Amino acid sequence: MPGSDVININENGVYQISYQLYGSKSGSGSFNFNCVLLVNNNPVESTFNEGPVLEDVVNNRQTLTSTVILRLNAGDNLKLFGTSIEDISYQRARIDIEKID
Repeated sequence: MPGSDVININENGVYQISYQLYGSKSGSGSFNFNCVLLVNNNPVESTFNEGPVLEDVVNNRQTLTSTVILRLNAGDNLKLFGTSIEDISYQRARIDIEKID
């Protein structure tokens, strides 16, 4: 559902999940921009994504993108979670999910 931070899975199956997460950090300096997919609030370690941002990047902005394939069950909840320990503002995210089997 657009605007929601949780996707409810209605059918058992294998899903292709593609996402984009955009964020920025105020101030200067290097930092790590990280995210992971959560299934039922549990991190799926194989989906951890990290992007270092170096000092010379204008405005300290970063977009992380990935495509993963997961087996999910009816009743599961899927969420994209920013895990960075730095003070990062997440302005927008997009998740596309397609049942492939």
